[in-house]
Amino acid sequence: MTDRDRGRPSAPRLEGLAEGSLTEYKHGDLARAGVKGVGGAPAVNARVRAFGAILVIEAWGSGSEIERRPLRPGLPTIDIIFIERGEFEYLEGGSWRSGLGSLLIAPSGLPHRARFLGEWRFLVARVPREALLPYVPTLEDSVGIFSDLTMPERAMRAFLTQAVGDDLAVSESESRTVDRQVLDMAGTLVLGRQGRSLPPPGTPRAVLRQRSLSLIADRSGDVRFTPDALAAEVNSSLRRLQEAFAEVESTVASEIRRERARVARSLLQDPRFDGLDVGAVAARAGFGSIVSLRRALSEMYGLSPRELRNSRAD
Repeated sequence: MTDRDRGRPSAPRLEGLAEGSLTEYKHGDLARAGVKGVGGAPAVNARVRAFGAILVIEAWGSGSEIERRPLRPGLPTIDIIFIERGEFEYLEGGSWRSGLGSLLIAPSGLPHRARFLGEWRFLVARVPREALLPYVPTLEDSVGIFSDLTMPERAMRAFLTQAVGDDLAVSESESRTVDRQVLDMAGTLVLGRQGRSLPPPGTPRAVLRQRSLSLIADRSGDVRFTPDALAAEVNSSLRRLQEAFAEVESTVASEIRRERARVARSLLQDPRFDGLDVGAVAARAGFGSIVSLRRALSEMYGLSPRELRNSRAD
């Protein structure tokens, strides 16, 4: 692994798994991954394989209710879930919503609570959020459920099935190849499903946006991190930086605010941070005041800090 690879966002590292590892989880093992049963042990099994910065997961079980809490706050990964069998419901905004469909796209950095209705089986690609930004610079943070799969999506499902089901050891170069293939398929899938026409990747503006978004994810918790500070760090004029974000109908300030709102939402919805009052949440997320926190949460989610805490899965 190169020094550059060590600095990349990595789903396996976020969950304490070795690169190239194959891990089997039974009912009692899942607490290590932040999963617990509601009212008893979860009737869940999982097989997890790491390829570079990507996790490919096969999970199955029977009717039960589970809660998964992320191992760190924020929205560091995106789950692309192919529903092979079964129906489920998930808790969002204090209400149970149907998970009936063939494909689910969801941020996996928020607490999740789901109940499964009978036997079920999922295939999952867990991808670092930052790695998808070159494909979709302004990723949506809401859950998306889709009924029918396109031909490329069916091909991705078949590829994931083969990747997670094979017991053979893979070399480092093979692991990197699978990583690139899954990332390209995932990026194309999310771009198609989130339905906007975007400029091609690889242009000078796209490269500048990607570098900027990576820095925003790393530095947004610092209240002193402003558009001017970002421009200085990427060796760009603020005007040039604003033009790069205007190309995707965004602004530098709004992207910094969005990232801070994501972190604040995850803190408010995770009981491990109940000891933080709203002022402490605002400071930890990088907001200069409670007022600016409230404004950003209202703009992005239509909810106040109190409403976000009250609507979570307890």
